[in-house]
Amino acid sequence: MSHRENPIAVQLYTVRAPASQDFPGTVRKLAAGGAKAVEFAGYGGMEMPALQALLKDLGLRVSGSHIPVQLWETNLQQSLRDLKALGGEYAVVPWVAEDRLNSLAAARTLAASLDVWGAAARDAGLGFAYHHHAFEFDPLPDGDGATLFDILVQETDPSLVGFEIDVYWAARGGVDPAHLLRELAGRVPLMHLKDLGPAPDRKDVPAGMGELNWADIRAAGRAAGVRWEIVEQDNPNPDDPVADTLLALRNMEA
Repeated sequence: MSHRENPIAVQLYTVRAPASQDFPGTVRKLAAGGAKAVEFAGYGGMEMPALQALLKDLGLRVSGSHIPVQLWETNLQQSLRDLKALGGEYAVVPWVAEDRLNSLAAARTLAASLDVWGAAARDAGLGFAYHHHAFEFDPLPDGDGATLFDILVQETDPSLVGFEIDVYWAARGGVDPAHLLRELAGRVPLMHLKDLGPAPDRKDVPAGMGELNWADIRAAGRAAGVRWEIVEQDNPNPDDPVADTLLALRNMEA
């Protein structure tokens, strides 16, 4: 196992199906299987005291939380207080609808919002990051070759806005993940680890079970200053997403 500042976290979005039926039970299964940290994507309807007690009981750390953009826009302070109460470190914008971001002006509007949200997170004692998918690497229709991702990097304050690089979605967007990490050195506190499945579908598979060069990617991540590596799948085995999560965790801890 390579030296890491923090344990590898698991993104709970991967296990959203069983978690929707039994959130604390699903988290307990992950902890029993070796998980030592989590990244939230919702709190399963649990009240903060109960969730705090669950995390303490299981000895789980919290890398951060994916906070939906509508909460950034309408209930920002409460969302940040909740994350801080759980001991989380990074507040993340997980996704903005592609149809909201199809022009240079829209890209610049989002960049300005990210600066505002990043400042709010800083004032709450939290880090802040934007999580991308693949469409951010497509040229904007009126951007003279620039992509949405280019604008978000160039027109945000590096002291306020970091990026959660998802190596699978970078690859799906035609970008070499290791190269991207090296380009963004100092602005990448978080990295999602999921793998690229075979053609033609190129679906995401557990980290270590696909085609990505993990030695290169993780070395680039360390050099870029990644603080948290987080295993995730958007489309895990529907029969046992917990098993897929723990497989990825074992592969990346080996």
